[in-house]
Amino acid sequence: MVKKIKENINKKYTTIAVYIIGTAVIILIMALAIINLHDIYKCVLGIFHYILKILMPIIIGISIAYIIDPLVGWIEDKYRKIRFLKFKKPKKYRMFAVATAIIVIIFTIVFLITLFIFSITKQISDINFDDGVKIVKNYVDSFSYSLNGVEDKLSSLNIESSKISEYISKTASSLGSSIQDFVNNFITSTVSISGTVVNFIIGIIISIYILIDKDYFIMQRKRIVKAFVKENTAIKIGDLWRDFDTIFSGFVRGQLLDVLFMGVSTSIVLSIIGIKYSVLIGSLAGVCHMIPYFGPVMAYIGTISFGLLNGQPKQVVIAIISLIVVQQIDANIVAPKLLGNSVSLKPVFILIAVLLGGSIGGILGMVLAVPCAAFLKLLFSRFIENKIAKKESVEKDEIE
Repeated sequence: MVKKIKENINKKYTTIAVYIIGTAVIILIMALAIINLHDIYKCVLGIFHYILKILMPIIIGISIAYIIDPLVGWIEDKYRKIRFLKFKKPKKYRMFAVATAIIVIIFTIVFLITLFIFSITKQISDINFDDGVKIVKNYVDSFSYSLNGVEDKLSSLNIESSKISEYISKTASSLGSSIQDFVNNFITSTVSISGTVVNFIIGIIISIYILIDKDYFIMQRKRIVKAFVKENTAIKIGDLWRDFDTIFSGFVRGQLLDVLFMGVSTSIVLSIIGIKYSVLIGSLAGVCHMIPYFGPVMAYIGTISFGLLNGQPKQVVIAIISLIVVQQIDANIVAPKLLGNSVSLKPVFILIAVLLGGSIGGILGMVLAVPCAAFLKLLFSRFIENKIAKKESVEKDEIE
């Protein structure tokens, strides 16, 4: 009897001791985590960046395949309708369509870049460099005269020249350090750009294989979902993916076409008016148009800056009015046709989404903020609708 009591007591105290020790260990781990929170955050962020760097070509490849898939499908349908183009294996139509789409897109990009470089080079070649050298020389002479005047003024105030020399020495040293930092940053940027180009090339290759074997990847995705989740959950996931695809594909593809429209129309309008570097301004405005509201702002800033610097105040006024007209045409006619109902957000929500996206993910976050916000809004709206439907159903049952 006594032995049983002792055994029960020992078991009881052993269990209590284990709980106490376990709780103490958990508290200790949490305390260490809180104390070293900054180091843990840096470590996790470093691991995330490392994984992202490894997966970047795959991400680029999937993104390219996702964007140009409708074009590939359209070309494939056209090839299938050609009577003299008959293949025993249906997959060859897909292969030819992928090759055609890639060639057309690369040719279009090269053509636009060549046109851009040609336009900018032509405008730069029109600059009179002799006048530019004279202007720089006048600025240097004026700066030297100003320095002499400052030195004379300081001497009249009995300020020792040694202090001035010391200040000039520090300024020169700081300038040298700035130049060295610029060179180092330039080299780093060059290496980074080279890595980006390599990732992009690998991404294109990956996108080709994804597009060719699209049906296989879709089948594997469905099998994986079916293997790990229940049928009802799989149906919900399918519906969720279709909503996601509708919003993102509609926004991304429509936005790219809208960017092209804004860039080309802005360049043409400014060229007709006579604003210098119109192609440069239009290109920057088009690229910035990927971020809502940034495209028109860039167009206005570029037009005013280049126009006033080149002594074209009258053309600037005409250009601003013309850009307002182009913006209104885009906002009320072109964008609704291209984007459709993929993004149905009020301007204030778009602005908030862009600000939050920029603070989280930089430029890429600002670009993807609007479709993400639209998708979240759709999920929230459906959640509210389900809640209201359930509430009305309960109230109806109570009445009956």
